[in-house]
Amino acid sequence: MISCTFGMSKGIFIDFEITGHASYSRKGQDIVCAAVSTVSQHTARALEKDGASVKIEEGYLRVENIPSNEVSQRFVRELFETLQDIAQQYPKYINLEVNDDAH
Repeated sequence: MISCTFGMSKGIFIDFEITGHASYSRKGQDIVCAAVSTVSQHTARALEKDGASVKIEEGYLRVENIPSNEVSQRFVRELFETLQDIAQQYPKYINLEVNDDAH
């Protein structure tokens, strides 16, 4: 299962981490992994150009220090909503959670 965790503070995305493998199909044919990898790596690269810290390894992606500007936040919101869409279609293969310290 792919686990996606987003950190927020006062309504602002501050980081996210995506770990694991979907195991929907064998490696190279797993459409769930491919979709999550593509959209998350695209977002990570865009955020890195805006100053975020990015770590990418096999089955692991972490982005920290996400800028609070409108463009960076929009990128992360779009990523989150896209992952929600994927999770709705493939609920056995992806878990999405938000940790909000503003409670």
